[in-house]
Amino acid sequence: MTTRPRRTRAAAPGRPSAASPQRASAASPRRPSAASPRPEVFTLRDLAQVRALANPLRLRILETFCAGERTTKQVAEALGEPPTRLYHHVEALVRVGLLRLKRTSAKRGTVEKYFEAVARTFRADARLLAAGAPSKESRAVLAMATRAIEETAREVRGLMEEGRGEARLADEGVLSFLEIHSSKEDMARLRRRLLRLLEAESRRAPTGTGDERRFRLTVAFYPLDVGEARRPKARRRPSKR
Repeated sequence: MTTRPRRTRAAAPGRPSAASPQRASAASPRRPSAASPRPEVFTLRDLAQVRALANPLRLRILETFCAGERTTKQVAEALGEPPTRLYHHVEALVRVGLLRLKRTSAKRGTVEKYFEAVARTFRADARLLAAGAPSKESRAVLAMATRAIEETAREVRGLMEEGRGEARLADEGVLSFLEIHSSKEDMARLRRRLLRLLEAESRRAPTGTGDERRFRLTVAFYPLDVGEARRPKARRRPSKR
């Protein structure tokens, strides 16, 4: 008695076959391919991504790649850093899905790799800062925010130490630290205005004319009365007559 070999249906392109199932890890971030269009905004929802940006140099590297595709050597020249210092930082950003390989180019017997950021701007998911005991996610977001503020302070300090730095800051920049008092509705409207401003600026593409200048825009808008709202009001003691 002979048996015929059992036919197996070929799997459709891009679909795993039943004989060898492929399961995607739910913990790994979804990484856009080099061919997919780059979104304007990328929301950080993965702890590894937030931790990667807690390093101030990686923030500067990612910011440079946001402008368009670059090689690691080109980014190093723009930042005034040796390329050897940037290689492992670029690899780390690629590994967590914040940078992607755009293309390769053969040059003088070597292969140059051009990377770009997966989006033009990045923001952290508000759920990473959920109320309650400090979690790994919230601590990582706090570290990233601290590094961004420290980097801003370092840049402002460097500007002030330059010749006419104070005059340039007064004539061309804005440096303000305000405590705003208004209604909840007014605060919500102000927040929407800030988000619209950031969204518009994130879409601003380099003109490529050669006369462009670079400016820093650091925004921090947050409530100050959160602890006061949770704190129980003290009861007034009746006055003795």
